[in-house]
Amino acid sequence: MSFSEWMEKRRARKRLRQIERHKKGIKNRYGYGEDRQSAVAFFQDLGGQDGALGLLERFMVIIDKTIKDEEEKEHLAKILVSMGHDIVPAIEEYIHRKDASNVPITWPLKILEQVCEPSEAVDVLVRALEIMGTSYTREPERKVLLVSQLAEFEDERVVPTLVPFLHDHRDEVQVEALDALVRRADERAREPMLKLLIDEETPMRLRAAVAESLQQLGWTVKGYRKKVEEVLPEGLGVDRVGRVKGRWTHGT
Repeated sequence: MSFSEWMEKRRARKRLRQIERHKKGIKNRYGYGEDRQSAVAFFQDLGGQDGALGLLERFMVIIDKTIKDEEEKEHLAKILVSMGHDIVPAIEEYIHRKDASNVPITWPLKILEQVCEPSEAVDVLVRALEIMGTSYTREPERKVLLVSQLAEFEDERVVPTLVPFLHDHRDEVQVEALDALVRRADERAREPMLKLLIDEETPMRLRAAVAESLQQLGWTVKGYRKKVEEVLPEGLGVDRVGRVKGRWTHGT
């Protein structure tokens, strides 16, 4: 190994140590504000993927329950936005973190929308949800937020991506997916909603929510009438044209 190669490796090791030290500093909820500010300045100067990932670490913690935490995060968000489109891969990597079951992603998602085109933001959200899938998770909040966020975009990929989450293993995610699809009012969701309604494993409260959503949207139960009538919660029925009518009488 030449002297220059040895020096380069030495500098690389030093930088890694600095990065790890400042990552701890930026999310030290018990440290002084000056320490966090120093870490922010370090990562801002570092720039690139490593700098953006370091800055994103701050969103992992809540320093206190006062306005101070919010102010620090607002300041950090402005810095990240000023770094532009190049931070998109860092945001996506942050969303996919495996070292925390409930990674706070509210701020990173806000930043994402400001640094890229809507279609690219949808790319990121769709990939994240496809990777998470509908399997069981102890902390469903991240998935719920991604489902909700995706539903805000006008994009042809939104409904097909949300539909599978009607059968997620957490009812919080199922409810969010249902609400999102109702807001979209896209008839591609009609049959998947009917299948959820007649699924024998669907809890009664969720079944009632689906039935009332179909009623709200004015969609018929065409193709599923007999099975729907067999499982509708008390107080709900199907009229002559195939629309859900009535009101669930055990909703409380």
